[in-house]
Amino acid sequence: MVAFDVDGVLADSIHGFVRLALRETGADPAELGRFDDYADPFTPWPSRFRPRVQELFQRAYFSGEHGVYGDADVVPGALEGVWALHDAGIAGGYVTRRPDTLSAITLDWLLRHGFPELPVHHAPKGVGKAAQVRALGARVMVEDAPVEARALAEDGLTVLLRHEAYNASFEAPGVERCDGWPIIARRALALAGA
Repeated sequence: MVAFDVDGVLADSIHGFVRLALRETGADPAELGRFDDYADPFTPWPSRFRPRVQELFQRAYFSGEHGVYGDADVVPGALEGVWALHDAGIAGGYVTRRPDTLSAITLDWLLRHGFPELPVHHAPKGVGKAAQVRALGARVMVEDAPVEARALAEDGLTVLLRHEAYNASFEAPGVERCDGWPIIARRALALAGA
């Protein structure tokens, strides 16, 4: 069975947040540096904008404000990939780091965009995702965040890392980099023996 992270794997909330912050700060996109470190989303912003961007980040990601979660675009190929794994009988469900207070927004987004109706588990802050992944009967997790991928792999799960610029320099045993959803789906099917 395979489990799926939501943000950065299915929902493009990360780039949606950048669009929000550009609108709210009036920053010129040409002023931004490269976002090549998942753990540091603020350094790409010129210092004069960082306090406002940090405030927006807290309100968007922890309170669900500004529509960053609810209005996120679907990551290209994610819908088709999840359905291919669902149809093969190996899609276990979704495991997200979003606060459980945002469960209604999360479920609404998944269903509105046509994802299979599967269990959604919210990993509490400070607790690894491995227990939630295993609770879904999954041994494989599709993830994009390096810190999550490392912890899952160290806990004995196989991680398929969806390639992004912000995780491009990350490597760890048990983590397989996949450049796009067609590769993720093929690799997950192969791992499941389907």
